[in-house]
Amino acid sequence: MTDILLLWHMHQPRYVHPRDGRHVLPWVRLHACAGYLDMGRALERHPGVRVTVNFVPSLVEQLEDLLAGQKDDLERIAEKHADELDESEQRAVLERCFSVRWDRAIAPRPRYAQLLAERGKRRYGPAELRDLQCLFLIAWLGFAAREDDPAIDAMDRKGRDYSEDDKRALLRAVRAAASRVLPTWRKLAQSGQVELSTSPYYHPIVPLLIDSDVALRSRPGDLLPRRFCRPQDAREHVQRACVAHARAFGVQAKGMWPPEGSLSPEAVDLYRECGIKWLAGDEETLARSLDGCAATSHGPLGAGTSGKWTAARTRAWRFAGVDLVFRDRDLSDRIGFRYSSWPAQDAASEIIGAARSLGERGEIVGLFLDGENAWESFPRRGEEFLEALYGSLEREAEASLLVPRTISESLAERGPGQELTHLHSGSWIDASFRVWIGDPDKNRAWKQLDRARERLAAAEATHGSTAFTERARNLLFIAEGSDWFWWFGEPFSSAEDAVFDELFRAHLQEAWRALGDMPPEELLEPIERSRLAALAAPKALLKPRLDGKADRFFEWVGAARHDVGRGSTMAGSEHPVDKLYLGFDHHNMYLRLDPTRDNRRRIAASRMVLKACIAGRDEWRLLVQVGAPDGGAELSAIGGKIAALDVVELAVPFVSLGAKPRDEIRLWMTLEFAGVTFARIPRDGLLSITVPWPGWEDEHWSA
Repeated sequence: MTDILLLWHMHQPRYVHPRDGRHVLPWVRLHACAGYLDMGRALERHPGVRVTVNFVPSLVEQLEDLLAGQKDDLERIAEKHADELDESEQRAVLERCFSVRWDRAIAPRPRYAQLLAERGKRRYGPAELRDLQCLFLIAWLGFAAREDDPAIDAMDRKGRDYSEDDKRALLRAVRAAASRVLPTWRKLAQSGQVELSTSPYYHPIVPLLIDSDVALRSRPGDLLPRRFCRPQDAREHVQRACVAHARAFGVQAKGMWPPEGSLSPEAVDLYRECGIKWLAGDEETLARSLDGCAATSHGPLGAGTSGKWTAARTRAWRFAGVDLVFRDRDLSDRIGFRYSSWPAQDAASEIIGAARSLGERGEIVGLFLDGENAWESFPRRGEEFLEALYGSLEREAEASLLVPRTISESLAERGPGQELTHLHSGSWIDASFRVWIGDPDKNRAWKQLDRARERLAAAEATHGSTAFTERARNLLFIAEGSDWFWWFGEPFSSAEDAVFDELFRAHLQEAWRALGDMPPEELLEPIERSRLAALAAPKALLKPRLDGKADRFFEWVGAARHDVGRGSTMAGSEHPVDKLYLGFDHHNMYLRLDPTRDNRRRIAASRMVLKACIAGRDEWRLLVQVGAPDGGAELSAIGGKIAALDVVELAVPFVSLGAKPRDEIRLWMTLEFAGVTFARIPRDGLLSITVPWPGWEDEHWSA
């Protein structure tokens, strides 16, 4: 008899802005009304199936916030009448409300597809914005929510012309579904059908917190940042998770899914010292831990693998007193990435057959994967597949072939795993840590984290534990989470890259402020400096009269324009500058800032710090006194000019930059008042222009 161990991992990073407590992104609320509730409902229908479900404390914390009435930015916007949305709110609706699977959610709904096709071509009216908001919520609501509220399907059939009452009903349906998530899982755990496990509190890569140089064990040639060694931070993440899990679910967690399946000998020691009995990892980590085992890159299940390796990966192991179970990569990835396009019963039959075949030479088969995102690509958000899979597993259990068990249950029955004499250090991706460290952008993030952590250590050494150091410590613990580093640099990217960048830096900035210091200037700049702001190239040479007057717009025709106010990474955030114009003649670079009406005086009295990188050389920096007639000593010394009234106009000679024709200039600027930086332009990334050359006008001529 073979145990099939299903482990579903439920995780979201903390989307709360540390400055004002706003829940910036809606994904906890939306996953709650879909995957989190759906997964529980599917198990309720099949009481003979036992599984392990891993809840990360940073997710549970936000689910509890939701139950307490907290609202994310997109929900607050949706609560307003569509006629009352300002421009930034309309922009947020357009940016967020197409964040669903096109083939499953948009294409089957003609009105949704029409709105997507017309996005960017014209301005949406209130009725169109309201339809978009309603269709977005309908697309997210899962099968359990629909089962509990038949009005959702009725509104889905309606298809268009939704009312404000319809929108309010959908918002209530989302919240009603979300409110049932934690009670559903508590009930399943109390019945014994589900084992609830957890992860270190904010989902850090524990081996890297203990010693970031551990990454060199799997990739010795990587260039890493300065060594980061905070084993006590790692320990506190684990200990906090154990306390939070017991409070939320009423039982102590016996095991953990270490974030991203990351293991190392030092990490396993730490988990054991914190009372953790089992950990789950990836089969490639096991393969690299065992001498003489075959590589695990296989195509069809079983192809190219030895009987010895099959037996090794279908049993529990033990290292440093902790039981280790390893995921079958092929089977797990089939569910996550392949079966969404298959008929549900065919997919279930194949996976059961493959697991049964593996079980002939082993004791356990581990299927460990994400429990939330995969279902967006399945018909009816995975309802048919889960029904087929769980139904098949119940029949297998009745025949004593494959028995679905929780991890602790299986380990208790089979006894301690076989001892591993060596444990490889790595994660579920390539059995390495390359996704979180080693890339220049990721290394830059580690550098900033390390600098802030050093400052906290100095404050604690001087003052001990205070309310201020505790706030800074918690902010830095959030910044130690894995998700920020996942999205920095290569290889992953998403529509929320800039949001993650800003949230990461905001936590570090607030940690510095909690300790009574101004944040380092580098934290005003995006971690991903390679990201350029959207900016068309200049189309003509300029001859502007620098007088600070807004009525001479024609002089800037041909300049590149950047809509600063439209670059917000956070819904609801405002910027004091509306637009920036950037252009040149053969001798000067010209900039024009158009402040919003309410910020003209503040900007006219500010300091501008202009920074540039020319042709990849070291950074160039210029301090400009915006309100001074000559722009201050530094601008005057290089022969630059400025005027600031309705708008700010600035000329900077190319020769002062050391820039030659055809050199690329990447630049950004900050605005300061009374020693405090209050704006960055662009909000994220860099602006870029290329110095014109003789003949540039002929090459760029247009009628």
